[in-house]
Amino acid sequence: MPILDKNTDYFGLDIGTTGVRLVQLKPGSSAPSLVTYGAKPTPADLASSDSEVDKNKLADIIKQLKSEAKISADQVVTALPSQHTFTTVINTPKLNNKELEKSINLQADQYVPMKVEDAKLDWHVIDPDKGENEMSVLLVAAPKNVVNKYLSVVEKADLNLLALEINALALARSVVSTGDLPVVVVDLGSTSSEITIISGRVPHLVRSVDIGGNTLVRSVEQNLNVDTEQAQQFLQKFGVTQTKLEGQVLKAIQGSLDNLMNEISKSVKYFTSQNQEAQVEKAILTGGPTALPEMPSYAANSLNLPVEIANPWVNVSYPATQQETLMNQSLHFAVAVGLAQRSFV
Repeated sequence: MPILDKNTDYFGLDIGTTGVRLVQLKPGSSAPSLVTYGAKPTPADLASSDSEVDKNKLADIIKQLKSEAKISADQVVTALPSQHTFTTVINTPKLNNKELEKSINLQADQYVPMKVEDAKLDWHVIDPDKGENEMSVLLVAAPKNVVNKYLSVVEKADLNLLALEINALALARSVVSTGDLPVVVVDLGSTSSEITIISGRVPHLVRSVDIGGNTLVRSVEQNLNVDTEQAQQFLQKFGVTQTKLEGQVLKAIQGSLDNLMNEISKSVKYFTSQNQEAQVEKAILTGGPTALPEMPSYAANSLNLPVEIANPWVNVSYPATQQETLMNQSLHFAVAVGLAQRSFV
């Protein structure tokens, strides 16, 4: 994918399961400066639908949001969530770009669990000096029908797609500092959670697990015999606390929550087994369910790691008057900010 010039007029667009979010930045003196941002909810299942009617509805929502945010740029960078992609790290002999492209196209069927002719391939050199004569490459594959759907939505929204990447690359830009040792970033979504281990601001392991906020809501519904609205209220008010409501909400969701924590721990163990000198320094949580009461402390105890709540605005300059508003919405904007940062990092 081409590297964008810092003066290219574009914005980052995150098409999520429950809403769309956008962020536009411009060059600043010490950090990219916030121009505008915005979010708009989408009906359930709209983003996952393949029907032309629903793609038109989604495109119309994007158009409305762009207008409300007063964005004049028509060029956009967006991303595919990891549940729609396959990623793996491969080691190859040291090659130039043309040689690497040829090598990957010839050998992709060894690594990709789908027909290569049905997939779009992309790759990023993540360690040019893995060994004396080796380098490490992050290989990404996505079904062509999924890629074409995103292209169609962007086109229907009267936008020009500059780049289509994966959420993990955006998260590596927005929530990880330059000097960080390996960290595990967990983006807790509504239908799934993305687990990404990042070292040197580059993803080295990317996974998706089918546990998200909706999973927790269903667990409360079933175990406490309440409706969806009440289950959501219980989660937002009591979260994973043991001392409130006699710990009933925690007991209701603990099985699902522990399954997620186990998947995170397995990912960390696999990464360290493949990179024996590396130690994961901490976990960084983002996404809506991160805000549940005592979620960070529960994760820290389960993972035996320090846990931080992501701040995607940390490398962005903005007026002090906007700080409180931006912080209150920060858990939902990590991907959109990272996409907007593509030409700055």
